[in-house]
Amino acid sequence: MAARSEERLRDARGPVIAGLAVSHPPLAFSQRELLGLFGLDGDEFAEAIFARTGVRTRHLFVSDESLRASLQARAPETEEHLLELALAALGQLDFDPGEVGVLLTAGYWSLGGPTLGHRLMHELGLGPTTDKYHVTGVGCASAVPLLRLAGQALRDRPGEGALVIGAECVSGFMTRSRPGDERTKTVGSALFGDGCGAALLSSGDGPGPGTPRILASAVHQVPGTLDQVRFAVGEDDSFMQLGRELPAITEAGLPALVEEFLEPRGLNMSSIDHWLLHPGGRGILEGAQRGLGLSDDQVEASAAVLGQYGNTGTASSFFVLRETERLRSPRADELGLLISIGPGVTIGLMLLSW
Repeated sequence: MAARSEERLRDARGPVIAGLAVSHPPLAFSQRELLGLFGLDGDEFAEAIFARTGVRTRHLFVSDESLRASLQARAPETEEHLLELALAALGQLDFDPGEVGVLLTAGYWSLGGPTLGHRLMHELGLGPTTDKYHVTGVGCASAVPLLRLAGQALRDRPGEGALVIGAECVSGFMTRSRPGDERTKTVGSALFGDGCGAALLSSGDGPGPGTPRILASAVHQVPGTLDQVRFAVGEDDSFMQLGRELPAITEAGLPALVEEFLEPRGLNMSSIDHWLLHPGGRGILEGAQRGLGLSDDQVEASAAVLGQYGNTGTASSFFVLRETERLRSPRADELGLLISIGPGVTIGLMLLSW
């Protein structure tokens, strides 16, 4: 029965991720360098947090000058950085603008307009009737709903493709340490990096063997967890706020959600060849690993992304998918489960087949 279910799934005609690319700022900072920039040198709590996040380096558009400026003063430069990241990622994809019918862009930044989507329409020369959507605030859980929405939109655009871009410039709202800061601000300062992921979706066949096809997806918001992930913005301060309970929520709740997602499709955890977990931080990653009973090898790609780039929010899942293909070289007909975890707390699940 399970074998027949897997065969039916692999024959499904879901959209294909025909191209995938990521980009990041040119400058990489060590955790030690960032402690200094954020004014946290000598703070025992901060130094302990920065050391145990699982992050070694992060790519950021950050400097002494930018950290002295207000959120509003940084807005024009932040919007330029987002466009720069998106164009750098899209430049690695092979597509004809005339064949793109859907454009989805997403990120936490939402201070001004026109949006990143509007600007990319102009920069790429996309047709005026292109369906375009710009999504804000979904954060780390974005990849699943974005790819899902793009696939649904393509049903009305036969023969066309979709571009999905998740771009984050968290350095645009990072601030220095101040007396009386909440400790959760320090945790956010220790984790997040700038980056962009871009995917080209096609409703037809992929460009060759090993191209992942989306078979199924689901999004679940965990009740009673609204306070666990917040983007806190005040008159003169802004930061990401992460709850201490996130790793425990992930460990306790994720296994049942995965089983409920797989079971109607005739699958179980042993059916999954590749696990693509959100690199939200060492605690979240290890919580997911313990809950699902995964080995270090099975979460190697996610840990590698966390170590080299930190948590890049909306773009994180694109980085993990690229790293999974690089490290594990998925073979034809193998299954992967992409898991995103973000504000809400919202958990996204996406079943892939290569």
